[in-house]
Amino acid sequence: METRRPLLARGALCLLAAMLGGLLGGTTAALAASFVAIPISGTVDGGPESVSVSGLARITSTLVKTDERFHHPPRVILGFDLHNVSGTGVSTGGRYVTRSRDEMLRRLVASDVVEITFPLQPKGTGGFTAARAGLASFALTFDVNSGAVTGGTATVSTPGS
Repeated sequence: METRRPLLARGALCLLAAMLGGLLGGTTAALAASFVAIPISGTVDGGPESVSVSGLARITSTLVKTDERFHHPPRVILGFDLHNVSGTGVSTGGRYVTRSRDEMLRRLVASDVVEITFPLQPKGTGGFTAARAGLASFALTFDVNSGAVTGGTATVSTPGS
């Protein structure tokens, strides 16, 4: 006696086999992330007042190894979390906050300089309408074998200055 399998079941089986083949057959992988907390400070100039910014920036680094057949060098995914960074208005003493997170893919080197812009806004309701841009500059060092971020320094300034 011959049993017939529905077309949908065969299609699902083929899709599952293709997905497993892609997951098990590829050699590109992301490894465990490392992180450091780096003190950051500086001043963002401009109207209506300059803002003195300080805090701790959390930097994560995840090594991404690539298939050697494609001759890609190792890369890292860098994550920048500025939730613990805030500012004080120089003339009014008003509080400014940032809720910035950013990610980027960079080639893995022993040391790298990365700049990101971030929003800085007065604390309170409607603060986002008075947001201004700050520029965070990071000089980072890495373990080139593991991709771990090992340290660094950071400053804040005004974009375009």
